[in-house]
Amino acid sequence: MDREIEAFLELKNLIEKMNTEIPCVVVEGKKDKEALEKIGYRGRILYANKFRKTGEKIVILTDFDEEGREIAERIIRKTGEKNIDNFFRNEFRKILKSIGRDDIQSIINLWKKYERLFC
Repeated sequence: MDREIEAFLELKNLIEKMNTEIPCVVVEGKKDKEALEKIGYRGRILYANKFRKTGEKIVILTDFDEEGREIAERIIRKTGEKNIDNFFRNEFRKILKSIGRDDIQSIINLWKKYERLFC
């Protein structure tokens, strides 16, 4: 099977698991939010630059470049590690890296290519 197709299916499965476990995701921008919505995330999606500490479990899905890591670290310092779920961030990073990507918005391209086949 093509690695991009595998990545798409892995992301879809990961999102389904997030829908049952994670009420809130923090992203960098509008395209990141759109990507998560298109692939099926149904929880709240907040922008990193407007994020305020919340008592609920969150996943930080900023990009995996230097800027995205710095933003994630700021949010962790602000929120405290006990409210951060790193499992999903690490899984997203692994899957996207396997297809040579480090940005959340690249999920949109996968969705456009494969949604007719698998959605």
